[in-house]
Amino acid sequence: MRVCFILERGSPPRLNPIIAETSVLLEGFGARVKFIYPEEELFRLDALSVDADIYLLKSDTEFALSLAIILENLGAKVVNSCNASMKAKDKVLAATILLQAGIPTPPSFAASCPTQLSGSFANRPLILKPHRGYHGVGLSIAEGPPDLPAGEVYPDMVFAQEYFADARKDLKVFAIGEEIFGVRKPFSKDSFLKAGELTELTPEIEDISRRCGKAFGLELYGLDIAEDGDMAYVVDVNYFPGYRGVPEAARRLTEYIINLAR
Repeated sequence: MRVCFILERGSPPRLNPIIAETSVLLEGFGARVKFIYPEEELFRLDALSVDADIYLLKSDTEFALSLAIILENLGAKVVNSCNASMKAKDKVLAATILLQAGIPTPPSFAASCPTQLSGSFANRPLILKPHRGYHGVGLSIAEGPPDLPAGEVYPDMVFAQEYFADARKDLKVFAIGEEIFGVRKPFSKDSFLKAGELTELTPEIEDISRRCGKAFGLELYGLDIAEDGDMAYVVDVNYFPGYRGVPEAARRLTEYIINLAR
């Protein structure tokens, strides 16, 4: 069995410890594991070929997604599928998919320039995000029109949501196939590096989480949840998260990958 992880180095350079442990466990099952860091390699496009039984797309970069699409078009098995990953990566598209699936999500807006959001303020501030951003890069909060950033901050498109400032925003949901886990940790720019605390999910949030996976076609995914009173809103969908805080995450991932690759 040949398994390939498509990764990003991060800054500072790092290898997710759960992925590192997963690779060791896979090798213990006789798998040959390799890592690709697309930004560090030169690819001759006419010489690209499929040389693994399964590719795990664990990178949010445009380069990694493009490479995964090429491999998938060549017949590779990529997890998550490129179509599912693209849906989750594009926040405008993701918000629309959530709405169409009847999954609660904050009122959301898309514009080519932040100043176009001036008429979108109701009773809450707005949180602005790059429409294809990740790891919390480029987030800004505007209490009202005077707080909106200049156009060059979001040169292509800006995605915005009503910001639930008083909501509890520390719940992350992680899915490995049909297994669903809740982890509480404060949202921050580096929260993806922290383990957090395992927490039991309500039946309502577990149902929302499974519906998200089906709506996007994701197998390995994470959700950021904002709890406002009796309501829970999905504010972000992530393909192949870090799984920190999930019990025996490496073992669970290993078993899932082996079953997929067979």
